[in-house]
Amino acid sequence: MSQVSTLPERAAETPEASRAMSASRPRGAAAFLRRRLGTVSVAAAVTIVSLVTMRADVERVGTGPFDLRDMLLALLRVDHPTTLAVVLAVTLVVCGFAEGAFGTRRLLMTFFGGGIVVGVVGLAVGVFEAQVIPAIPLNDMPVSGAPPIAGLLTVAMAASCFASPLWRRRIRLGSVVFALTLFLYAASASDLYTLIALPVGAGAGLLLGGSSAPGVLRSSLREKRVLLAALTAIIAVGPIIATLWGSGAGLLSVYGWLSYDPLATVNDVVCAIGSDAAPCPSPVTDYAELQPWAGWIALLPQLVLLIAAWGILRGRRGALHLAVVVNVLTFVAMVGLVAVSEIDTLEQLADARAAFAVADAWQTVLSMVVGALLPLAAAVILLRFRSAAQIPSARAVRRRFVATIAGAAAACSALALVGILAFSGGFRPWPDLSTLIASLPLRLVPPSLLPAEALAFVPVTGAAQAAWYLPPLLFWIAVVIATARFIAGSRAEAGTPDRERARTLLSTGSGDTLGHMALWEGNSYWFSPDVRAAVAYRVRGGFAVTLGGPFGPDRDAETVGRDFVDFCERHGWTPVFYSVDEADRTRLEPLGWPRLQVAEEAFLDPTTWTPAGKKRQDVRTATNRAEREGVTAEWTRWSALSFLERSAIRDISEAWVADKTIPEMGFTLGSTEQIDDTSVRLLLARDAHGRIVAFTSWIPIHREGAVAGYALDVMRRRDEAMNGVMEFLIGRAVEQLRADGMTVMSLSGSPLARHSTVAEHERSPLDRGLDTLSALLEPAYGFRSLANFKKKFQPDFSPMWMVYPDATQLPAIAIALIRCYIPGLTLRQAAQLGGALRRAREGAAV
Repeated sequence: MSQVSTLPERAAETPEASRAMSASRPRGAAAFLRRRLGTVSVAAAVTIVSLVTMRADVERVGTGPFDLRDMLLALLRVDHPTTLAVVLAVTLVVCGFAEGAFGTRRLLMTFFGGGIVVGVVGLAVGVFEAQVIPAIPLNDMPVSGAPPIAGLLTVAMAASCFASPLWRRRIRLGSVVFALTLFLYAASASDLYTLIALPVGAGAGLLLGGSSAPGVLRSSLREKRVLLAALTAIIAVGPIIATLWGSGAGLLSVYGWLSYDPLATVNDVVCAIGSDAAPCPSPVTDYAELQPWAGWIALLPQLVLLIAAWGILRGRRGALHLAVVVNVLTFVAMVGLVAVSEIDTLEQLADARAAFAVADAWQTVLSMVVGALLPLAAAVILLRFRSAAQIPSARAVRRRFVATIAGAAAACSALALVGILAFSGGFRPWPDLSTLIASLPLRLVPPSLLPAEALAFVPVTGAAQAAWYLPPLLFWIAVVIATARFIAGSRAEAGTPDRERARTLLSTGSGDTLGHMALWEGNSYWFSPDVRAAVAYRVRGGFAVTLGGPFGPDRDAETVGRDFVDFCERHGWTPVFYSVDEADRTRLEPLGWPRLQVAEEAFLDPTTWTPAGKKRQDVRTATNRAEREGVTAEWTRWSALSFLERSAIRDISEAWVADKTIPEMGFTLGSTEQIDDTSVRLLLARDAHGRIVAFTSWIPIHREGAVAGYALDVMRRRDEAMNGVMEFLIGRAVEQLRADGMTVMSLSGSPLARHSTVAEHERSPLDRGLDTLSALLEPAYGFRSLANFKKKFQPDFSPMWMVYPDATQLPAIAIALIRCYIPGLTLRQAAQLGGALRRAREGAAV
């Protein structure tokens, strides 16, 4: 097979074109600046005002709390050079995107006009808080006006009204999460303005002519994992924000415990605890010096959550469960903290008379309640969408993780016991053995999480401090390392050895056109004990549903099918051979089982196929139009693409999923999850500007230890791509495979779509039922439309079969198949899905 090539050669690859492009770059840069004049103006204004005010130390220029000049100054002012650099970078990104979405005039109106409105509303809210609800402070009192970040959030929310449904959701969700995180954890005066900027920006976008449609709800599995990982990461970094930038007034300011050490509340009087206490040997006079140690230890559980977030992004089910456990433990710890240390606060609230005392008490109570409910809510959300993380962990890796945690807990507890006994003279009061043993579990808890009321004794010497801080430090380091190995280890995923063995069998032998799909995540494998052959399958509801037929050098052996059936019967499963080709169906005939056609596969011969002929006119028209409009095709791999190119492909795919009535399906239907594979080829369509407007992915077909051809898997396009772009790409794919010497090309199967030659009165009730199901799914997934699209290429159609043991089991088999295609689907969700499909069909009929 030839190396990765481009069809046709892009103009930039010739020396003449390269020189022409180089000569045009200054003009292109000038044109870009003209198109982004508003962005440059906003960035320049922020820079000039910030530098002048930093140099002159200007505070306010107006005379009242709602002075327009003060609000404008606040909107353009940044007080620190480092912050200014960050704000300028954000300005270029946000304003540049917004200006491209709705123009320069709308950008300036939104930033300045919207920013002033945010400032007025923020000052009004501050007055309301001070006059009406002084007992429940939610943030620092706003003073002058909205800062630049609030103006930029206003612009982002307004621009979302002009974005595609996918980016509308991303922008709005990201803005809401950012603003809420700052407001709840930090709660400075500026953070109130960022929260107010959300509705003001959305309203401005509507007034300026943007779309009022809400963000789409349908997401691919990858997008769901991105959102769940973001939620977990926010929970992890929230305490850091509350500690480093918190004002102490936020509802979640209680999470600013990273710099808190209960020893800091203990003074030299601790040396006199107990009537028989001896004088302190070299007592520590400033416990505040120990706070950094407590803070570093407290960072380690947050690092565990961050690693779990990364694992969720990769689809690891164990990472999601770990995040749930950490959040539940945090919830339990917060409830225990309320029970142990906040009873006095409640009593103070009942007895308080002074306004400041009431405010402090209410603030503490609300912070503790919200702080306890937050991790619980996060755990519930993770469990609700746990089906998005489908990759299980290997059993040996799970055992090693649990054993490591248990061993570290035992070792560090022993270290704490020995250390405290060895330096018992350095603790006050002197700990007796029963008290020491009872408090050992607390020695593994980060010191920042320990309420002062839980301290039965404290260290007062350097050696005692080492015995106090070292055990939790070593324990949580061990937890972090174990978590990283649990999630990122090379053998961490379940089935990795079997998958590699299956890959070897497939690459050295043969498989049907679905053979490469056997290597996808979620499959289990049966390996023949007698010959070199294997079967990929998934167990759902007691049925072992195969993904195609056997593969390997000996896939044609007559005993393979019967041996797999015997294997399933030993495990109590009912085997179902699903999407097998005509050859496999023939080899399974000795079983005497009924069969049912479930799909139809379209084949082209790349050595002889041409776009000539009246029936292939659409292909020729698409090719000619592509040449006129400068659309090119590029045959490549995922690994060869840049970050921006990969993002473009994911955006196209997410927009496609968002338009569907039903969730993204898997099993025999691929997605962008599977294209990150060196064996998979991509064929991209680029417009005249080099932007990716459509793509197709192609999986290899193995014959006798070599790649004999490719099968079409994923096929997606932008809404604004030229008509016929897919016909153009498939035509180019035929040319590429012919040039590479390939002999097989499949346009893949079309589920539930069949070219039946049987008369209507001769068709069975089961055939009619499948046609009804196909019609029901048509508005959502378009299987029939897909089959009609493939007819344009005049392929050879071949049936794909399901071979099953008993016709009475068909209803249960149908449920098992649905669960293969849509993992985690519940009965309630299935009922809702059926209703949505019926409504979609009725709407399509109208």
